[in-house]
Amino acid sequence: MDALTTIKDELKPKLDSLIIYLNETNEVAASSFFTNILVILAGLTEEEQLLELFIELSTTAFQGFNFDEVSWALTDEVLMYAEQVAHTFTAGSENAH
Repeated sequence: MDALTTIKDELKPKLDSLIIYLNETNEVAASSFFTNILVILAGLTEEEQLLELFIELSTTAFQGFNFDEVSWALTDEVLMYAEQVAHTFTAGSENAH
């Protein structure tokens, strides 16, 4: 299994859980935002395209969402995973000479 498939397989359930919760709590704008993230994720075909996904995720804090504690916890899980992946790719490219 390649890295992109692994990332998609690990990130999709986190996004799904967040979107389901946001829909249950009528957080329409946030649900739409993260559904768009999910669409971007589903459309990725190359590792280099992860940058677009991470840039979009990095705007989460500027969206003005009024999350409850559960929404924040689920969102933090998604963001922390993305950060870990980004660090892994950065570390891998720094060591390649």
